[in-house]
Amino acid sequence: MYVRIILPSAFVANSHTKCGLQSLLSSQFFMLTFLPQSHPQSYLPMLFRLWESINSYMYDERMLQFLAQLAEMHVDPSISDPKTIDEILDDATSENEGRPNWNKNDLSSSGLWGGIFRDVGIFTDYDWHFIMCKCLASMG
Repeated sequence: MYVRIILPSAFVANSHTKCGLQSLLSSQFFMLTFLPQSHPQSYLPMLFRLWESINSYMYDERMLQFLAQLAEMHVDPSISDPKTIDEILDDATSENEGRPNWNKNDLSSSGLWGGIFRDVGIFTDYDWHFIMCKCLASMG
């Protein structure tokens, strides 16, 4: 739910801001800091599409570090179980405060949860190829 709130505002550019490398790097820093690592299936495709459009060594290094943490974390399938979202208590709500009810189709599961598995771990073949190209470029 938090992901759907933060992502649209992370890369908003209006007439008063310059969308340069520094603003992209700062937006990336805040996104990677505050995105929930437990359920990346909601935002991982979007992160890869953004990453494809930006040519920056620093951006690459941060993304590789973040994806390394995700890949290591999601070896255990219970980390990403969608049922855990319903178990988290929302202690920040006030009286008579409503919360938006976002569509959770990307978090649905039937039966026992087996984890996030795609072609190569939690990544698709295309994403894995992209990661390996960035790793080789990073190593020089």
